[in-house]
Amino acid sequence: MLVARCWSLVAGLKTACCLHTKSQNMPHNSFCVHLSGSWPRSRVQIEYQPAEYILPGEFSRRTVEFWEQLIAGGRRHLFNGALCRLENFREHGGILQLTLSRTCYRDLLFSNAHTQELVASLGETGPVRALGISAIIETADGYLPFIRRSEHVGEAPGGLDVIGGHVHPDEHARRGVPDVFFAIQDEMQTEADIAADLLGDFICCGLAENRLHRKPELAFFVPLPLTLPELRQLSQNAREGDEYTELLAVRADKADLQKFILEHYSSITPAKHGCLQLYMRLQGW
Repeated sequence: MLVARCWSLVAGLKTACCLHTKSQNMPHNSFCVHLSGSWPRSRVQIEYQPAEYILPGEFSRRTVEFWEQLIAGGRRHLFNGALCRLENFREHGGILQLTLSRTCYRDLLFSNAHTQELVASLGETGPVRALGISAIIETADGYLPFIRRSEHVGEAPGGLDVIGGHVHPDEHARRGVPDVFFAIQDEMQTEADIAADLLGDFICCGLAENRLHRKPELAFFVPLPLTLPELRQLSQNAREGDEYTELLAVRADKADLQKFILEHYSSITPAKHGCLQLYMRLQGW
């Protein structure tokens, strides 16, 4: 069940299980799986530290300039919302424990564009490390849906991905603490119009990381009582359906999934690569 027993921002990056790519178009170690398992809502604990991570010194000024340049360049879809930053995690006694603080989307995009510089100057704790969330959905007729991201989105435009987004510290809070299960429910609602009452007791199945940007991704396995055609019909009314251009799918079958990965390796986002590895581990493949 467990890949790494305990992680901190520095030590965990040395001990986590890094998975190498097989395409010349993607660098090695583009993603890692830190933890894999099966945690229901009752076995995920959040420690929330509401202080905001501010990039130090000149990086703070450059972040503002970078954002203004993006807006001036026509990136009108961008909105600087508050995000959660992953500070630490560990699995202890069957409980997944996450420590979160605050950051923002503006700082995330700057961090993504300057990751190596931040690591060189500030160490592994330097990048923003905004916590992403992904839904590995399996439909009632045995498909794994995925999306092709729109060209106007801030991260991985045009890439193949799963439905997901970020944990927002205020709008996804319950009793003042961010709720990662509510966050992924909200993302499925806004991106695919999947109402919460369609979801059963889904689970968190692991934590991966986009090693290109030092960005963590919390994955959830969600069996959906809808067929793929029903999901496609439903998603046409999604409030944020413009974040992707296609809703595609692959059979939830080991051979089909491996073939899909080999054929589309360079187009699959690091986050989706990590999610697919977590799904295969969950299935015992």
